[in-house]
Amino acid sequence: MIPEDNPPALIVGLGNPDNKFLNTRHNIGFWFIDSLVDSLRIDFNDNLKKGFYDTDYQSEGINIKLLKPMTFINDSGTPLKNFINDALIAGGFSPSNSEIIAAHLVDAEMKGVPSHGVNRLGLYLSEAQRDVIDPKAEPIVDKIKNGLLHVNGSRGIGIVAMKKATDAVIKLAEVEGMAAAGITQCGHTGRMGAYAEQAANSGFLAVSFGGGGRKLWGNVVPFGGKDPVMSTNPYTLGMPGYANDPVVCDFAISNWPAGKVAVARANGHKLPDDIIIDKDGKSSTNPEDFYNGGALLPAAGTKGSGLGIIAELMGDAMLGAAVEYNWLLILIKVDAFRSKSAYEKSAKEFVDEVRSSKPVDPDGQVILPGERETSLAQKAREDGICISTGIWESITKAAEEYGISPDSYF
Repeated sequence: MIPEDNPPALIVGLGNPDNKFLNTRHNIGFWFIDSLVDSLRIDFNDNLKKGFYDTDYQSEGINIKLLKPMTFINDSGTPLKNFINDALIAGGFSPSNSEIIAAHLVDAEMKGVPSHGVNRLGLYLSEAQRDVIDPKAEPIVDKIKNGLLHVNGSRGIGIVAMKKATDAVIKLAEVEGMAAAGITQCGHTGRMGAYAEQAANSGFLAVSFGGGGRKLWGNVVPFGGKDPVMSTNPYTLGMPGYANDPVVCDFAISNWPAGKVAVARANGHKLPDDIIIDKDGKSSTNPEDFYNGGALLPAAGTKGSGLGIIAELMGDAMLGAAVEYNWLLILIKVDAFRSKSAYEKSAKEFVDEVRSSKPVDPDGQVILPGERETSLAQKAREDGICISTGIWESITKAAEEYGISPDSYF
């Protein structure tokens, strides 16, 4: 019997499961935990599905658990990725698509954007089941002319289409200096900032925006109106700052994206003022009013409304019928007009200037767009991912409907 005033202890040996780290300082934790297990003449339990080996023993009445995580130290999201990946496969998604989607959702969670993180699992499984999207679809990339691509998402999920589009446009723009793609016939694209980060880290100015989905997904009113005539039509811009620390703006043309309202609803939270109106056009702080005929308000009044209308014209009139949204992605090499070293010098000087500017709050700090996501991702790698109770319950319920239990992973 373990004394109640002596709680169980945990000893974790951290390392990196790759031969190149064998017998290096990066695997001191593995060496220690392995030596301890050998000296105690006990065996590890194989829990690789959950991402670790573990075992238990008692010493002087204390129950001690020994844990050897088999994920890289800076990859704390692996068990969550495996859980989401397997739930998607069980729900009909191809293994290759599931891998891309799971990595994207966990990355969004790590970067502090839960509105576009794992809470989307239930939506994607539902859309596949209802044949809104084809879970096994492969995007088709066609070169229309020099510097211009068309990516047909084949009615699949937009995360896969946008990832393939970003890869293809980066490759073409490396040669042409500038390239663009129209991305059509795809479902939800996830966190658009992810693609701008990828492009910026590859040396490009990235601009993307989407629209054309109002007939199925209209949920934003124009300035002065109460009928939703457009969707949240996101805009994203990105440029290199410091190495692997890009400057990225990623915003919906509404004050809040619909996914953020969904998170508030799942967690039982009220909304701030000026986020939604109810079905009668009156301001509301109750998330349920959004789902009962209400709508989102445009950000900054006429500015958000104008951006949304342009995106709707592009997505519909320019690119045609949409599954959810159609997208335009434009990349320009940052050294197209001057040397890369000159760009990097000027960019770093400006980044430092912004970061060192005086905050209004003496205890505050001025940060760049995208900086919050970068710092939160680093924190998540070090401390793990925190998911709210409401979101956890929703994703485990969605996965369990397809026979995937979280107990096998966590």
